[in-house]
Amino acid sequence: MLQLVNIDALLPGMFIVKVTKQAGKMTITSAGKVNDEQDIAGLMAKGILQVQVDLVKSTHLDTSNENEQDDLDCGYVNASGLTYKQQLEHSLLLHDQAKAIQGRLIKHVAKGKIVDLEEIDNITQEIVKNAFECDDALGISTMLKQNDEYFLEHSINCAILMVMFGRSLEMDKTTLQHLGAGALLMDIGMLKLPLLLTQKADSLSFQETQRMQRHVEIALKLLDTIEGTDEISLIVIKQHQERIDGTGYPGGLSGKQISQYGRMAAIVDTYDSLTTARPYRDAFRPADALKKMQNEELGLDQDLVTRFIGCIGANPVGSLVKLASGKLAMVMRLNHLHPLSPVVMVFYNLITKLDEVAQLDLSKNEDEIIESVSPDDFGISLSGFLRQSFFNQ
Repeated sequence: MLQLVNIDALLPGMFIVKVTKQAGKMTITSAGKVNDEQDIAGLMAKGILQVQVDLVKSTHLDTSNENEQDDLDCGYVNASGLTYKQQLEHSLLLHDQAKAIQGRLIKHVAKGKIVDLEEIDNITQEIVKNAFECDDALGISTMLKQNDEYFLEHSINCAILMVMFGRSLEMDKTTLQHLGAGALLMDIGMLKLPLLLTQKADSLSFQETQRMQRHVEIALKLLDTIEGTDEISLIVIKQHQERIDGTGYPGGLSGKQISQYGRMAAIVDTYDSLTTARPYRDAFRPADALKKMQNEELGLDQDLVTRFIGCIGANPVGSLVKLASGKLAMVMRLNHLHPLSPVVMVFYNLITKLDEVAQLDLSKNEDEIIESVSPDDFGISLSGFLRQSFFNQ
């Protein structure tokens, strides 16, 4: 199985087939396995940005020679037989692969035509697969945001969240795939609008708002010539901006006029938008975004909002929190029997001012979460933190 891997996600043991993206002129002349961190550093020095990896020939997941489990895994294995570390790695690789595919879609849209949706279908199948196999860690990938790649990452995050949400509602895998595809495509119309409009830091005028709202119509028009687009995907695209109170667009639908799929799409779109920094505001902390979404003035289906919170957690996986003990931690795994007491990874003690790495199951510990915190408050790169903590990079 071949996968595209960004250089910052490359791991010792991976088998490189070829270079797919680079900044410099030097290239790898032959295929081969990455032996250690020094090899990775050498590739970075050559300006290598992305490579194609053969997962079949790779040994980075082979733990047969290890005498003991990674301390941060603590022996935990999920229902699919994967350790947390393995789940996290699969999820990060999937996110990189999805970004590459979505990037190609963006180029097609820029040229005015989408040829087919084969790659979109393939990546949504992988997202659905990961939602079942990597259920503990998949949500973390939606937290690794780059402000200069908003559209790219927003679409992918919405697809992942949509599939996770649908799975929690016990929808079948075919429906989940169509929901994910719809989420990946629901904002492609934005690409046909001027950047001065979509990236405007000030409030939009009435005319600008009307023009912005045309992105739904534009998306549907781009897909009009493609045969086989599923109706569920089209509903997600058509209705993700509709609101229960009738204040949404493009149809001004209200209540039961909006399908369950459209109401779900509105929720995941709102959540990911709120938790991402935009030109006109800072990002909301995940827990604060969920509280805001419980305000009926946003026009979201409150019964589904409650179920969405149950799906991703009041403090979602990947979010940073402060504990009563004065320690900072990242939420790593939800505890559905004790929703307010997830498994967290402590990484710093605010009282002693020292690094302190430990995994805590708060349902079995006297400590508790007292507030959500922002990575920016402490100068933390979530992506770098995860890779250093789990992969020693």
